[in-house]
Amino acid sequence: MTVSPLPTRPQPTPPPDPVTHLPPPTRSRWTGPLLGVTLLSLLPALWLAYERVRYEESHKAVAVVMDYPELKSQADRYGRDPLELLADYRELGVNGVAVYEDVLGGWQNRGEVFVKSGADLLAQYPGEAFAPGKFYLSEVRPGALAALEGRFSIQPRSVTLAGREWQEWNINPAYLPVGPDNALIDTLKSQGYTVIYRPYDNEALLNVGADWPEVPFIAFNGTEVPGARDPQRLEQVNAALGDRLPALIEATPQRGLGTLMEGRGAVRMFSLNAQWQQNLRPEETASKYALAARERTHRLLYVRPYPTITETETFLGRTSELLGRAGITLAQPRVDAFAPNTALRWLTMLGPLAALLLIGLSYPLPRLGLLVAGLALLGALGLNRFEPFGGMALVASIAFPALGFVLWRSRVTHWFTATALSLAGVLFVSALGANPQSMLGLEPFRGVGLTLIAPLALVLGSYLPRQDLRQTAADLYRRPISMGDIVVMGLALVAFAVMFLRRGNTSAVGVSDAEARIRQEVQDSIIRPRFKEVLGHPLALLGLSGGLPGYFPGLLLLGGVMGQASILNTFAHFHTPLLISATRMFIGLGVGLALGYALIFALRWGLQLWETHGGGLPERSGRSEVRS
Repeated sequence: MTVSPLPTRPQPTPPPDPVTHLPPPTRSRWTGPLLGVTLLSLLPALWLAYERVRYEESHKAVAVVMDYPELKSQADRYGRDPLELLADYRELGVNGVAVYEDVLGGWQNRGEVFVKSGADLLAQYPGEAFAPGKFYLSEVRPGALAALEGRFSIQPRSVTLAGREWQEWNINPAYLPVGPDNALIDTLKSQGYTVIYRPYDNEALLNVGADWPEVPFIAFNGTEVPGARDPQRLEQVNAALGDRLPALIEATPQRGLGTLMEGRGAVRMFSLNAQWQQNLRPEETASKYALAARERTHRLLYVRPYPTITETETFLGRTSELLGRAGITLAQPRVDAFAPNTALRWLTMLGPLAALLLIGLSYPLPRLGLLVAGLALLGALGLNRFEPFGGMALVASIAFPALGFVLWRSRVTHWFTATALSLAGVLFVSALGANPQSMLGLEPFRGVGLTLIAPLALVLGSYLPRQDLRQTAADLYRRPISMGDIVVMGLALVAFAVMFLRRGNTSAVGVSDAEARIRQEVQDSIIRPRFKEVLGHPLALLGLSGGLPGYFPGLLLLGGVMGQASILNTFAHFHTPLLISATRMFIGLGVGLALGYALIFALRWGLQLWETHGGGLPERSGRSEVRS
């Protein structure tokens, strides 16, 4: 079979569609074969999606972990026994406890040792040789200090003063870590609680981790794990960790944690800053914890009590209620690494490649289209450091939102075609981007901002007329612009900017208190749809309806492209379970579709009213026609 070369001379530009006023799509003779390749590539992508859902559905247990020092502080204020108060909270869902490593100050509080400053002792015993700048440690319980022998690199001096044996320290030893409170930990374990151990680090500590208790999870304190600045010490910590899993704390990057996670993974842990929590109502705090477990796969929910028992009970009760609604069980979480089939992922890559190539070949100027497609491919791979799966996941996320509106855009029903292609892209993004690191939130989706911008550019390129680019530039330069054009384009830019900036969990555009309250109510009741989809889908339907003149349909369709792009962007958050993202997407599609058809009806009614009483629309003759 002889393949004819691409055209060397631009062909005449077809006129805009007489109903939609949109530039007509260009058909390539490779459309059928490339769509066939895409459909065949969906088969391995579907299987990988099934494997991911099965994995996620088998890992829905969470532990609600109470901070023990904060619990004890509350119990002391109310004159309660901490374990009895903990038992009350257990009825409200608490099934885990975080226990910190003991410090010498804790031993002193329990009456096992004395820690005194030299100045205080000198004031108490004026005739003794206590040094004011030193600190003195003495045991109350016989044998208490024997446990510290060989624990620290600092060697205190033994002295006998005021009739007692003392250790003289150059530093205050009250803050030195002295190992776990094994009696407390054993009690908690015997009562069925999931115990999380929180060790401290200190440069004076020798053999770090040697006395860590047998617990399933370790949550380190601060912004560094022990040994983060010393490779040999970090290796010692890694060996001591053994089968225990480190906690990956939300929004708290810890230096050195990546090394400890290699070969063993981690468990995601969510907590709120104690000061911030005090500014939130218990119901608001509960909503955030439930959201973290349901939509961000946090399996340890680290909670602190409110100042009052009543507030704490309200918070814990509401949290348990919301977790139950989401089908999340309260138990010790089981954490296994997700391992997708590598061979199936390689086969899946054919789909995004075919989609991007088809977009390029479907441009009115095919050579320009192929150049754009090639640059998009190189850019996606480059942003992902030429890691093939991550790069092709980005290709899928920018190609499929654009593909439908590049190929079909002459009637309202073509929105359904474009959406179907975006749904296919969802499977490709999930199959290629989901891996053990990305599902823990450790490996961010590189190029996530492009997933909202690049599809717009790809569709906009398909609007170009089939003529020399220099002629197109000259035509645009000579086109007269009215004040109305400037206003419309300004409003369009503002709208696109708002849609782009309102992305992620912390957007660059603020949210009002009223909207925040509505968001909370919606996310507690159902899975909240994304703003860009609720807005973008109606814009696309309106643009395809044929009810507006001039460049309005083209602008509206570009807004619709951002709605399609948001679908793919939703699934780029791999730490969110696939079914949760799918539910959010379908709710957005349903709301957007209903709003879109309502706007079409309102537009037709408004145009009929205008044409009947207002003298007709400029640059249009006759009644509006809507293609469905």
